[in-house]
Formats: sequence, structure tokens, C-alpha cells
Amino acid sequence: MWYPASITSIDKITNQTWKFVIEPNVKFDFIPGQFIQLKIGETKRSYSIASYDPNNNFFELLIVKLDGGAMTKILFEDISPGEKIEIKGPIGRFTLPEKIDRDIFLICTGTGLAPFRSFLHYIDKQNISTKRIFLIFGTRTSNDLLCVDEINTLVNNLKNLKYIPVLSRENWSGKKGYVHDQYLDIINKSDLNNPIFYLCGWRDMIKEARTNLKELGYDSKSIKVEIYG
Repeated sequence: MWYPASITSIDKITNQTWKFVIEPNVKFDFIPGQFIQLKIGETKRSYSIASYDPNNNFFELLIVKLDGGAMTKILFEDISPGEKIEIKGPIGRFTLPEKIDRDIFLICTGTGLAPFRSFLHYIDKQNISTKRIFLIFGTRTSNDLLCVDEINTLVNNLKNLKYIPVLSRENWSGKKGYVHDQYLDIINKSDLNNPIFYLCGWRDMIKEARTNLKELGYDSKSIKVEIYG
């Protein structure tokens, strides 16, 4: 069923990635990690919910502009705050276990950060006890890093959270290359507690990461995926 909603604000996080705040006209409950379908006219696309706040009946989406993308052309060129839209959902099982008693790897590229942002705000706001959480975020340059100040605040709030941004096309003081080297290095050097891996982002990254993890002996039940594009 489609529900009426409005785009209440638009925040240009980077040149190519914007944050859209969506307010449904009905009570809207979701589990962090789920996604919605968005419809404007006859154009429909799916986007992960990128926020969590049980006190609000709105949510946020992180959307990157795609060359030739029908929906992003509308969102980035034709839409203003106050625009009426339709949504369907929430949808999906890319969610945290009820009890977080395992180490967690959150491995993403680009706007694949969205469901993990929802996870972390949920853990923070609900004061949930966790084992170690490794957030490994891969992108091209420092200008493409998303929600940096916010994530650093979460690192300060969540004692078991480690944030590892990785740049593939910029020489900087942090980690360089791709996300794979980072999670493989942690696996090789750490005494992990039955880790669970969440992979979100572009198809090629997920395919390579899943292959690497299975070769290390991790089974499919410990590898959760959400593919973009």
C-alpha cells in the first residue's frame, strides 16, 4: 500500500549526495536497516532509511545523484521542500539481531552508509550494549565522506565503535585503497567474537567481500547483504 508523505527538507551534504527528510502523513514505524519505496509521478525507487529517532514521525534518506537516473533527476533538479510524494514500506530484513552478542562489521561504500547510520543511532538512543562494532566506509575522496562529524560523535558516545574511513583516489593521512584490506587486516590481527558482517553498497564491492569472507570460512548466515545498483 502506498502512503502519502512530504519532503520536508533537503540538505546538500556533498555535491553529489543529498539528505532528504521525509514525513509520512500516517504513523510510520520501521526497524533500523529497512528500506522504503519512493514514488513521484510514475517513477519509483527504493532507498534505505538512514535515520532513527523514536520520538519523530519523519525519517531521512541519503541519495546520490546518478547520471541518467530518472528518480535522482527529479529529486536533484525538480523537487523543493514541501513536495508531496508517496511511499511504500518499510521493507526488508537487513536488520540487527535482537541481542547484539557478537562483534559486528559494517562494511559499506557511498550511500551504503545509510542503514548503518540508522543502526548506530538506534544503538545510541536506546543505550544498547554491544560487542565491538567496526564501521568501514569506502569512498573516493575526502569530499565524498558522509556525516563525518556525526559519526565521530557516535564514536565518542559508543565505546565499542571503531570508525575506519578508506579513500581510493586521494592521498591522505587515513587509510587508503579499498575496504577489503581493512576488514581482512582486522580479521587477521584480532581475536573476534563470532562476527557478523553487514555489507551495503555497490554490487562489485559486495561480491568481492562475500567471496573473501566465505573463503575465510564464514557461512552465509553470518554475511548479510544489501546491494545498491
